[in-house]
Amino acid sequence: MSSNPNQPQKSPLKVVPPKSVVQPPIPPTMPASPTPEVVSPAKAPAASPFYKKGLMLLFLLGCGVAIARIPIANHVTGAGKITSRSYERHHVTTSVAGTVNLKVKSNGLVTEGDIVAEVYSAEIEQQIAQAQQSLQQANSALDDAKSRLKMGEMQLLKAKQDVAIARSRAEKEQGEFEAIIAGNNSPQIRQLEKEINSIESEIAGAKNNQLGIEEQITGIQYEIAGLEGDTTNYQKNLQILQAEIEQYQAVLLEGALAQNEFNKSQKEENILKAQINQQMSQIDVKRQQIRQYESEIRQRENLIEQKQGLIAAKYEQIAELKNKAEELRDERANELEQQLALQRSVETEVEGAVIQIQNESERVAKAEAELARLRDRQQDLILKSKITGTVVTADLDLVDQAPVQMGQELMEIVNLSELTATVEVSQEDGNLVKRNQPVIFKVRDPYSPSYRATVQEILPKIASDQSGTNPMLTLTILIENHDQSLRPGSEGFAHIATGQMRIYQKAQHELNKLFNLDKYFVGFDK
Repeated sequence: MSSNPNQPQKSPLKVVPPKSVVQPPIPPTMPASPTPEVVSPAKAPAASPFYKKGLMLLFLLGCGVAIARIPIANHVTGAGKITSRSYERHHVTTSVAGTVNLKVKSNGLVTEGDIVAEVYSAEIEQQIAQAQQSLQQANSALDDAKSRLKMGEMQLLKAKQDVAIARSRAEKEQGEFEAIIAGNNSPQIRQLEKEINSIESEIAGAKNNQLGIEEQITGIQYEIAGLEGDTTNYQKNLQILQAEIEQYQAVLLEGALAQNEFNKSQKEENILKAQINQQMSQIDVKRQQIRQYESEIRQRENLIEQKQGLIAAKYEQIAELKNKAEELRDERANELEQQLALQRSVETEVEGAVIQIQNESERVAKAEAELARLRDRQQDLILKSKITGTVVTADLDLVDQAPVQMGQELMEIVNLSELTATVEVSQEDGNLVKRNQPVIFKVRDPYSPSYRATVQEILPKIASDQSGTNPMLTLTILIENHDQSLRPGSEGFAHIATGQMRIYQKAQHELNKLFNLDKYFVGFDK
């Protein structure tokens, strides 16, 4: 058996064995006869009737053999049902329930991306409105949180600056207080201490002066004691002299002594009195000096007391300055603690604002995602053709402006330029069918034009026909729908050109199909 799938076929019709075939006589090839040595020119003897019948039988046998070996175009025929290619058909369905507004009509041509229908869904419109409101609220809350964060950051910046200032002041006052405790006093205290030292120097000088005055008083007192001793002596001498004068007066009255001795004694008396008076005057002068010195001593004591009071005041000022330094240190420390507490409070507010921003941002993202999802669903309501083709669904006007349910199919769009068909052929013809063999397809209509096709796929599964007795092989053919008159669902016949086959081979094949002779004669169909 030989086949040529690429040879063009001139007739799509199935060839059946003819009842009678008239062929031009083909003279049988006779073996060469030896050349007679002598041919008599005389008339040859007439052939016998048996010889003529033999010649006729040989002639007919040769003609039969020749006819049986004539190659003829063979076709395998099967019933088929037209389908569309899986990637060249689009079933337009609704994703939600609503009211449909069709943009095309039955048998209308559409290109890929054309809007074929729109579905209005009140439920989705309401959900979009709610999602927009939720997004607006989330954005408003996010803006408020951002404003709160911005204000909080400004307050935090100021709080940090205040903390830095308060810390600087606190550290300064703490340092000054520690310096005071360590003996390194402040300039004011050092000035007071300097003044105290100066006053103490003045007191020491006053005391030294006082000691000098007291020494002078002691010297004067010694002088007074000397003068008083001299005066006492003088007084004793005066008393002695006066006693003598009294004696002299008694004697003088008696005339016993001379007047000169008496006068001499009176003169000595006067001298002694003068000396006593002089001594008394000197004593008075010395006592006056002592009183002056004592006055000066009291002045010095008053001055020293004043200076000591001034020193005490200075020490009180120093103590007050130290107390003030300690109080100021404590005040600065409290101020620092307050500023730190304020900073922590502002930091808490900022952290709260940051958390609120994160929450509101997530809320905005969720609202945007929900709105985008609903927008996508809304876009899904705009139904577009995914292919370029023809609307093959009939009576679309009955669907327009009508309510539809979710998942309802509105129409089918098919690219009619090429269609497929599922063809069933007898299993006995399966060994003759190959991929890419040419096919002629016609629908069940006596006036149907012929459509060129090719074998696209041969399914390995064998199924029985409707009667359940004949095993059938399923093929898929690709039809060139040149006039786009064919529609999916139409039924017809496919004539598959399987190449040339000699007449005797065709006869063997058909007999084997009828009587399954391979079952009884192995290799019958070879």
